[in-house]
Amino acid sequence: MQSLNLHRLLDYLRKHPLVNAVLLVLYFLFVLFMHEYFVKWYLHTERIIGVSTSNTIVAAGFIIFMLFCVVMIYLHVRSTTPNLRGWFYLIATFLFTLVHSCFMFDSNIEFIHSLEYAFLVLLVFPFVSRFGAAIILTVPFMLIDEWYQYTSLYPAFNTYFEFNDILMDIFGCGLMMSILKIYGVESDKSTPFYRRTEFFVMLGGIALIFVLLYYCVIATYANLVCENTLLVLNERKSPEPMWRLHEIRNVWYHVMKPGEALVVISTALIFYMGLDGFFTVARGNK
Repeated sequence: MQSLNLHRLLDYLRKHPLVNAVLLVLYFLFVLFMHEYFVKWYLHTERIIGVSTSNTIVAAGFIIFMLFCVVMIYLHVRSTTPNLRGWFYLIATFLFTLVHSCFMFDSNIEFIHSLEYAFLVLLVFPFVSRFGAAIILTVPFMLIDEWYQYTSLYPAFNTYFEFNDILMDIFGCGLMMSILKIYGVESDKSTPFYRRTEFFVMLGGIALIFVLLYYCVIATYANLVCENTLLVLNERKSPEPMWRLHEIRNVWYHVMKPGEALVVISTALIFYMGLDGFFTVARGNK
């Protein structure tokens, strides 16, 4: 029944693209503008119960929620032929998320990014009907979100563009697309990944970044700023060290350098294109 309802929802959104577009815009605006209110509420709670307790509760809640999702998915698909590719990507995404949380979080509340964008990519998918394409086309929303936080919401607090958060957003998208794959949602017939439209969109985005860096419209660090620079990705005057200390939470964590982030994020996007099959047509459980 759960699988049937999911298929019905996706079919409805495909047949009503205007409704889908409105829901997508409204949900993204909710994510964009409700972020500050949620952060204030969480920080208030954190001050009351303590940082360590807050992190423990959030981590335990996330793990319990993920295990619950896995059990519910298994119970609904156990009578069908297991979709090995979908399960592989689901388990891999869980592992990626846990590793990310161990090394790139200053607070476990960052888990919320994966859930926010899991629902956002669900609204993008009906427009393209390919798992990898849906994730790649969700990246501009992630960039706008982080740009807004960096330049408008917390300009005095955020000293670098949060590529760590974007990677977590991608894992959230991968989580949802893996679930769709397990439930038997089919992607459109695919050519090899290097001939797909979404792959060229990704390459075009990378090329645009290099052009903006070359003409100094974007600067990676403060010492590279020019007169025409519009965005500085990191306010340090030298590259990030391997580990950064969060002065308030007293936590050491890794901040991805701009070049490192470009490689890691691009690799993650190509990895999730495999949900559609890298070289063969992806249909059903293949």
